[in-house]
Formats: sequence, structure tokens, C-alpha cells
Amino acid sequence: MELEVRLFIFAEDGQLLPLDKGRFDQAVDRQAAMPEFSGQCLKVAGALVDGGEVQDAFGQFVYFDEKGFVDEVKLIESIRYSDKITEEGYQNEFVWSPSEEDRDRIRKAIG
Repeated sequence: MELEVRLFIFAEDGQLLPLDKGRFDQAVDRQAAMPEFSGQCLKVAGALVDGGEVQDAFGQFVYFDEKGFVDEVKLIESIRYSDKITEEGYQNEFVWSPSEEDRDRIRKAIG
């Protein structure tokens, strides 16, 4: 099986919503905007899935500009020190760690 990345939004109202990775990638690459998220910051979780099983999950806060493209500067800051995320005491305002409850919700959403 090939590793797949699935994206989810942890909405402010508590919902877990799927995020289309193809559209998201286009917003990152500035090829196509996601105007429904213009000017917003989303709490996004990514799940690495292999054969329907979640192998790992990660979280980041994703900022969209007024046109609906992912803010490049903030995205770079969120991944710049990704190798340090597991270090004790490391803090990055753009990164969050999914709890076990969050991971369970993602597993259920994947089915």
C-alpha cells in the first residue's frame, strides 16, 4: 500500500471536517484559491494513512490570506523546524499536537 495524506479541519464548533488535499495543495501553490477560507486561520490535522490505518497524525494552524490562498510566510514558519517538534519544550505557534482523542476522531472519520 502507498502512504496517503488525509486532511481534516477541527472547526471551532467542534466538528471534524474533511479538507480536500488537492484543493489545499493548489491554495498552497497559489494555483487556485479557497475563497471560503479567506482571511481565516484553520486548525488542520493531517493523517498519514496506510491501508486504511492511521500511522501518524500532525497538526498545524493554517492561515489563509484575503484571496483564499495559504499564507506562504506562515506556512514556512510552521514547517521550518519540523525536525524539532518531538523535542521536549519545543514550541511553535503554528503547530499543535493532536491528542489521543483527536486521533480517535480522525480514525473514525477515515473509517
